[in-house]
Amino acid sequence: MTDLLSLSALQTQFRTERGAVKAVDGIDLSIEHGETVGLVGESGSGKSVTALSAMDLVDDPGDIVGGRITLADPGLATSLLNEFDDAYVPYPSGLIDAIAAVSSGLRAGRRVPDTPAELRGMVDDIAAEADPDDLASHLRTAAERLKTDADPKTVGDDLEAALADAVDGFVFLDADARERIRAGAKPSDVDIDEGIIDVTAAPEAAVRRIRGGEMGMIFQDPMTSLNPAVTVGEQIAESLRLHRYGGQKHDSWLNGVREILPKFGGRDGEEEVMDEVVRMLQAVGIPEAKQRLEDYPHEFSGGMRQRVLVAIALACRPNLLIADEPTTALDVTIQAQILDLIDDLQEEFGMSVLMITHDLGVVAETCDRVAVMYAGEIVEEGPVEEIFSNPSHPYTYTLLESIPTEEKERLTPIEGNVPDLIGMPDGCHFAPRCPWAEPQCREGEIPYLQHGPNDVDHRSKCVHDEFDKDMYGTDEPAAGSRSAIGDPLVKIREMRKYYQQEDGALDRMFGGGDSSVRAVDGIDLDVHERETLGLVGESGCGKSTAGQAILHLDPPTDGRVVFAGEDLGSLSKSDLRKRRKDMQMVFQDPMSSLDPRMTAGQTIMEPLKIHGLAEGRHRERVFELMDAVGLERGQFGRYPHELSGGQRQRVGIARSLAVDPDFIVADEPVSALDVSVQAQIINLLEDLQEEFGLTFLFIAHDLSVVRHISDRVAVMYLGEIVEVAETDELFETPKHPYTRALLSAIPEPDPLADTDDRTILKGDVPSPINPPSGCRFRTRCPSVIPPENLDINQERYREVMFYRQRLEARDIDLDAIESEVRIEDESARTAVADGGEHPTLFEYFFDGPLSGEARAVVAESFEQIKHDRWDQAEATLCETFESVCERDNPELGESGHPAACHLYDE
Repeated sequence: MTDLLSLSALQTQFRTERGAVKAVDGIDLSIEHGETVGLVGESGSGKSVTALSAMDLVDDPGDIVGGRITLADPGLATSLLNEFDDAYVPYPSGLIDAIAAVSSGLRAGRRVPDTPAELRGMVDDIAAEADPDDLASHLRTAAERLKTDADPKTVGDDLEAALADAVDGFVFLDADARERIRAGAKPSDVDIDEGIIDVTAAPEAAVRRIRGGEMGMIFQDPMTSLNPAVTVGEQIAESLRLHRYGGQKHDSWLNGVREILPKFGGRDGEEEVMDEVVRMLQAVGIPEAKQRLEDYPHEFSGGMRQRVLVAIALACRPNLLIADEPTTALDVTIQAQILDLIDDLQEEFGMSVLMITHDLGVVAETCDRVAVMYAGEIVEEGPVEEIFSNPSHPYTYTLLESIPTEEKERLTPIEGNVPDLIGMPDGCHFAPRCPWAEPQCREGEIPYLQHGPNDVDHRSKCVHDEFDKDMYGTDEPAAGSRSAIGDPLVKIREMRKYYQQEDGALDRMFGGGDSSVRAVDGIDLDVHERETLGLVGESGCGKSTAGQAILHLDPPTDGRVVFAGEDLGSLSKSDLRKRRKDMQMVFQDPMSSLDPRMTAGQTIMEPLKIHGLAEGRHRERVFELMDAVGLERGQFGRYPHELSGGQRQRVGIARSLAVDPDFIVADEPVSALDVSVQAQIINLLEDLQEEFGLTFLFIAHDLSVVRHISDRVAVMYLGEIVEVAETDELFETPKHPYTRALLSAIPEPDPLADTDDRTILKGDVPSPINPPSGCRFRTRCPSVIPPENLDINQERYREVMFYRQRLEARDIDLDAIESEVRIEDESARTAVADGGEHPTLFEYFFDGPLSGEARAVVAESFEQIKHDRWDQAEATLCETFESVCERDNPELGESGHPAACHLYDE
């Protein structure tokens, strides 16, 4: 079976003043129909450039300088043959691939003894084909020249030129179709069973047909990928109009004017287009899809924006979806939603997926096959189970060893950094960082070796058939025994941080206006000496705000923070500044928290000058700090943009250590780092804690990191602490439903792990301006408690609660619901069989039938809504369905493992 997408000897380079950056250096990768392939590696390895190259989206100064990208699609091939007169190629695609591979090898200086015979075999293959450009003659000549010891590079150049002359078109056909064309039929008139499009050779007009239509892409950052000035509905509709409803219009001033002028009577087929937009928004799980068509990207949450990107990518039902780090910036709960969504849509639409990520847990759970990329090359490729159980390239193995797990007391990072991709030396690119490197690793071209069972395609670009994995990490200094955790160093009592909304000048002058944003709403915590307390929760729950309020960088609105027996709120500004020597912060994004105009040395030296420390020996003290955090002294004069992500984070840590603090708030210090650099920073923090007796508040949303580094963990939701426990106890026996959902969403770096019972939270964190009454998690809780006297299962009760939330917000548009259900039915979705009154509303709000009292009360509320009796409908539902979870706010309690949940009321 022909691969859907094939990258052959692909080379993409970027021109710079220092030379060509070989971002993608001759990779081969294929994706079959319906397959999910993972592309993994550290930042700078070439993953995203590979994705952009596959869609021919590389911008200047980048360029695809070699290789081929082919897409198998008989329908598109037929369309392109009808549209472009010179599209047809009279040679088989496989033959052209073989010739190109030989040419590439020769031009790289590789003289293979069997190459002349291989070329003569290609001549025999051409004998059964039409050969209008006498390609066979060029192959014979190349074979003869190689037999006479001609320069292989020159032969390769000549062969490449002959190939370029012979292949003028970009559409390859199956043997039967080529036979009919040789018999005199026009290419556009033949029936095609197998059509392959050469994307690299196709004109821009043809490539535009492929992008969005046959290949869709989810970009990494939704806020920079979506147009902030265009509504979400229009951005999806644009793709549909281009590829499915009317097609691409020629670029001309007349068509430009037509697009600008108002459409009298509307666009042709516009209702059909917008119906399809609604279907796509429904498919990606956006509620009230029709009402949200006119919303702008900033009006959506991060998870919802990512869903909009998925909708745009899938609007035209592409055969291939390229997902470039689709979950990197998301919380584990939202990440689980997006991955589950992609998996469901892949099954529904039957598409293939190229999943690009540096999260090996995501790869293990979603991919069939994985390719590991390093410094522009694919160094290992095979089935995902085989790669994880039998990693056969040192880079793959060391990446896997960098992942935090509960069994590891200390992580083993990969030493060094991804190399500069300009002027790469011969041999294995990983050799300078490889613990098993030998002299032969640094010479010539490294071959691919087959590993594992004979029936498994598992290749690794390494000279070693195997390497001694037991020796890895033995030279790493073992973490010493932890110092005993002492008495509370920081005591936080009823701390609140509110932000007043100010709508205008009068509000700013006299106060008032809307309700406050309750970012932190009454938390109690103790942080003990030499302890690492992990603070976890989704984005928007108040973690970072709490960290800054504790240090009084943004003082709390109310409550007390006592540090070493001293109430920070009672200190004057000058006294607080002096106290800050003992309390420091490591910020989340080192690139934005470091002054781009200051060198690493100046940044670390700044707090010494501010606090009058190390007078007369500032430079020496900076070098001591650089040594302590693992920075080379030669990096003293480098600016932030000249440092890697891990090095910038080390500068931030060194700056916080400069004043010899006792307490450090580390706000997501490893969230943006690769697993290898992440392991270095985690080890560094543990070593510094042991050496200097530091106390950490470690804020993170990566729970695998939190489990590794923390002594205790506090879970935060919508401004409140909902559970606190020793780390092992929390992970083994979580109490609060929110904690269980967070732990359930952690990707398992094991392809064989059973994730069928995973809890996928629905929706986003509610607004902290008007948080839900009672338990704030009740609007998303999978274990919300129904009234004792009501016979209803948990799933239906959860749906009733969602319906009530919509009703209370007056967020129900009956006309829109009627329209959406009609659209859904037209797309052949299975409707819920629930007869009686209001079938459309029951179908819309419930995935299963209600019965008895529950159904009668909901039906009564539907009737009241239809007659605009909203308050009465709200009261009707409240009387029957009100839960203890919405009446009373559960208290955290004072036990050894407290949880603010009515399931555990003390």
